[in-house]
Order: sequence, then C-alpha cells, then structure tokens
Amino acid sequence: MYLRRFVLGAVAFAPMLCAIAVPASAQPVPTDAAKAFITQSGQQLVTVVNCSATDSQKADQLRQLVDQIVAVDQVGDYVLGRYINVATAAQHAQFLTLFHQLLSYNITYQIKAYQGISFVVNSAAVSGNDTLVDTTINSPGKAPADVGWAVDEVNGSPKIVDVIVAGTSLRITTRNDYASVITDNGGQVSALLSAMQSQIAKIAAAQ
Repeated sequence: MYLRRFVLGAVAFAPMLCAIAVPASAQPVPTDAAKAFITQSGQQLVTVVNCSATDSQKADQLRQLVDQIVAVDQVGDYVLGRYINVATAAQHAQFLTLFHQLLSYNITYQIKAYQGISFVVNSAAVSGNDTLVDTTINSPGKAPADVGWAVDEVNGSPKIVDVIVAGTSLRITTRNDYASVITDNGGQVSALLSAMQSQIAKIAAAQ
C-alpha cells in the first residue's frame, strides 16, 4: 500500500520520477537554463517512449536517461528522511540499491501504457531552492496534464528533484509513505527494506 505510487504513478512519464528529493547542497537553476534543461530532457523522454523499440529496449534507454537527469542517490536519501540516521551503513547501501531497482522496474511497467505523448514547456520561476518549470503533457485519449518539474543545480549540473502533479509534491508524499512503513513497524528500517523487496518482486512477476 505505502509503495503503490511506484506502480500507479500520476501522469505520463511522471511516475518514473516520483519520490525525488532536494539534495542539501542544491541550488536553484536560472529560469532560462531550467526551461532549456526540461525541454531537452522532455524531448529525450518522449522520443524513447514513442519509438518503435521493444519494451525492454525502451526500459534500458529510459534507465540510462533517468540516471542522467535525476539526482537518484540524493533522492533516496531525502525519502529515507530522518531514518538515514537510524539505518546502519549496510542498510543505507541496501536502501539505495533497492530504490534504484524500484525506479527501474517502474519505468518498465509504465512505458507499456503510453504511446504518442507530447511535451510542452510553459513557464519557469524560482521558488526557494528550486526552479519550477511548468509543462503540459498530452497523451491520446487523455485530458492534457499540467506537470511541474523542480530543477536544482547538483554537483554543477541541473537535475530534476521533484514532480508536482495537481499541486501535490511527489517527493513529500513518498517520503511520508516511507516514514509510515518504518513507524508502523517500531522504527525498524529493515521493515521498509522488506517492503521494497516485496514490491520489486511483485512488479518483476508482472512483467
């Protein structure tokens, strides 16, 4: 239940970027640069989703692309939240590995449902540590979806750090979900790791 967002997602390819975090050292990107980054990233994502390659080939391409445009390790640390101080070094390493796997499996799951999508970049504005880029995603047979992308400068490069759908931050909702798993199990990080492993197994079985 708590990890369902990895499977269900929000709109188009937004699910593959859910649970994204703000790294502590992040800096907002100038609006023009953020729009250019999201335009390029969106075009690359759309090209892969709409191409005639097999699902497996698309998944491989999308995994590589997401690793380039998303601060995945920092994402994992954020959604683990305060429990990063509770986890052992081994648990932390395992968590990041499982987090990468969940994103990868979710990409594979989601690309089966979408074809013919288009991506339009609208406006951008700095908000706190983020630069928020507003976009519209169009998919055949579905109403246009307004999706916001939070972009920060991480290690000298722009990275996507959050997705906002219908006014809801996916990084915050997922962090809350993760915290609920741990608190419901006596503060044990191992319970979250087990839940993630179970979710990965279910998604893999459905491929």
